[in-house]
Amino acid sequence: MALFTSRDPRRFRGVHIYTSERKDKLDKLVEEAKREEQIKRGETPEYRPDIESYRGKFAKNLKKADPDRRRLHPGIAIAIIVVLLILWHYLMTGSFSF
Repeated sequence: MALFTSRDPRRFRGVHIYTSERKDKLDKLVEEAKREEQIKRGETPEYRPDIESYRGKFAKNLKKADPDRRRLHPGIAIAIIVVLLILWHYLMTGSFSF
């Protein structure tokens, strides 16, 4: 019965294959040293937010859909649509005769 089931797509995992953690740490250390040196000289350093500190914060705070929430039955939805169509017809013509 694969016709009526929807599969979720695989999540994207952006893992870099060719990275050097040592080089990344060294670059971060050099940037921090340059920023401290600018502060000592009285210059204002350019603001660059640390992206790693924000990673996953948005998705963590999203609320999932409540599985216990009752949804509207299709038969009731069709009945409401029919009643609204009859009301619309009455408002347009002034009578309930079809």
